[in-house]
Amino acid sequence: MHTLKRQWIGVTMGLLALFVALGGPAAATEGAASAARLITGKQIKDGTVQVKDLSARAQRTLRSPRGAAGGDLSGTYPNPELRAGAVGPAEQGVLPAVRIVGSATSVPDGTTASTLNWGSGVSYQTDPTMYDPVEGTKLVAPRTGLYLAHASIGFNQNATGIRTVSIAINGVNANTACFDRDQAASSGATFVNATCPVRLTQGEFITITVTQTSGADLGLNGFESASLTWLGNLS
Repeated sequence: MHTLKRQWIGVTMGLLALFVALGGPAAATEGAASAARLITGKQIKDGTVQVKDLSARAQRTLRSPRGAAGGDLSGTYPNPELRAGAVGPAEQGVLPAVRIVGSATSVPDGTTASTLNWGSGVSYQTDPTMYDPVEGTKLVAPRTGLYLAHASIGFNQNATGIRTVSIAINGVNANTACFDRDQAASSGATFVNATCPVRLTQGEFITITVTQTSGADLGLNGFESASLTWLGNLS
């Protein structure tokens, strides 16, 4: 009886050792794998993983991307540049521009310049600050830079005297490049035109001034226009 008891204990211990040897590590490995499958990105609370929790290699990768740049960029990281031709019309913002037409003003006779009032004759305007129809005379620069200013004026038929147009900056006719003068046509309307680049600081403006010496008040023929268009920065 005592011998049988010892044999039974031996068998039990052997089976227990066999279970540990064969089943224990396998069960542990399977349990760890199951746990790994159960932990997903959705289960990680926002803010719990910080830069310090990443490996040194991962941190270097985040700080200093390497390799060739693609898309609209050229060169290599960390200092890529815009690819040639990447910026086209679709990538540009709306350029400041305004055009006004048809003042139909009657210009008095004489050598004193008259500033035209265009009223509500807006053809287009990309920035609402560029022209105020209530004020009626100023084309205003919404930002500092270089602009193209233009004026085209048609006087009614009259064969006497001269006709002039000038683009004044802040009310001063000092830019002789923005000036045109012509003798009155013997038949038909007389047109004078002025176009030039002007440098304007934000808030500065141009006005269109005209003269005529027909001997009496003379009307415009309704085909007159003026415009101010952004060209670019100067610095």
